[in-house]
Amino acid sequence: MIAKVARYILFSLWTVALATFAQAADFSGKAAVDTRFFTEPPIFAQQKDGVAYPSVMIQPEFRHDWGSGNNRLTVIPFARYDSLDKHRTHWDVREFSWLHMQKNWDLLVGVGKVFWGTTESRQLVDIINQSDLIEKFSGEEKLGQPMMNLNLPTDYGHFSLFYLPYFRERTFPSSNGRFLFDPPVRNSEGKLDGFSHWQPSFAGRWSKTFGDWDVGVAHFWGVGREPRLVPSFGQGFTHPPTGLVPIYDLIHQTSIDVQGVLGNWIWKAEAITRSGQGDRFAAAVVGFEYTKYGVFGGSKDVGFLLEYLYDGRSSFAPPTPFNNDIFSGIRVVFNDPQNTEFLFTNTVDLNTHATILGFNASRRLGEKWKIELESRFFANISATKNPFAPPKEILTGMRNDDYIQLRVVRHF
Repeated sequence: MIAKVARYILFSLWTVALATFAQAADFSGKAAVDTRFFTEPPIFAQQKDGVAYPSVMIQPEFRHDWGSGNNRLTVIPFARYDSLDKHRTHWDVREFSWLHMQKNWDLLVGVGKVFWGTTESRQLVDIINQSDLIEKFSGEEKLGQPMMNLNLPTDYGHFSLFYLPYFRERTFPSSNGRFLFDPPVRNSEGKLDGFSHWQPSFAGRWSKTFGDWDVGVAHFWGVGREPRLVPSFGQGFTHPPTGLVPIYDLIHQTSIDVQGVLGNWIWKAEAITRSGQGDRFAAAVVGFEYTKYGVFGGSKDVGFLLEYLYDGRSSFAPPTPFNNDIFSGIRVVFNDPQNTEFLFTNTVDLNTHATILGFNASRRLGEKWKIELESRFFANISATKNPFAPPKEILTGMRNDDYIQLRVVRHF
């Protein structure tokens, strides 16, 4: 019954959208050409061997308000064609929702995106939307999530309640792409442990500002967005595993996120405790960003970032590279008409010394164009020692995937 209601709501939204766009709508969006340059050959025989791989993407955005501004229809589709990875050639509905606003509450129905979190290096508490790993291996890009979201602002804080009727599996690169696990994930064999994709999930969050501090407390019950990766022995147990099968579980996750702005300092923290994937475990990210204003001639701002990442999950839980790491970074904001920014980052595992170096830069070119540069370099990533078991360092399959990506964006 719930599944039929959810399908009917989505169909109704499509019908309303077509009628709305025939009349009037705010139209905007962006298109981009990306080219990734890999500095080393891949380590798997099935991966495409080359240096430069272009791709194109488009993300139009449609918005329409009516009823004295109390109703808003938002439609944001997304599509990419990639010359390297057939899985990365994909499309998605990032948002397709109706928002109804009243004085003391608002309700969003449809496909939406919700972000929770404060820290820079890892968003532990951000659990509503599934990660789109074929877009960005860091997991920061998200798939659209079918939902009903009721928001209640009160004097005692802001309450958000979520009903999530449908589960979306995580996307992974294809066997000929880059950023593979070792062995690669066999996404087509993904399993839900005793339930269907229409297994509902529920979440609630309370947030409030106390002076200079913002605090959020949330609980999620439902299908975990992170899968366990179980070895598949397609050639028998006398041979090494041929791949990793993602398995999803029902979990409970309670979280807290805190951010305080004190002068030049921004203090940040996120922490979770989760059950349903082996033993209950806790994880946390804590740190700060200190910004020095008006340097290098008086117009530029320089921010210094430092965070510690801890994760106490067992080997029966979904893998993570961030169990005992230090993240540091430098952000330079030029405050010029072109909105020029640089960000240098470094994440080091205190146990294995595995290192991820990052660089991001962006600059506007006129009113409609923008150029972006992104790079990641992997160092001290060990190779697999036991061919019959997944490596303890889950970045093993990516140790040769150093890249520089150039993106030219056109906003419209």
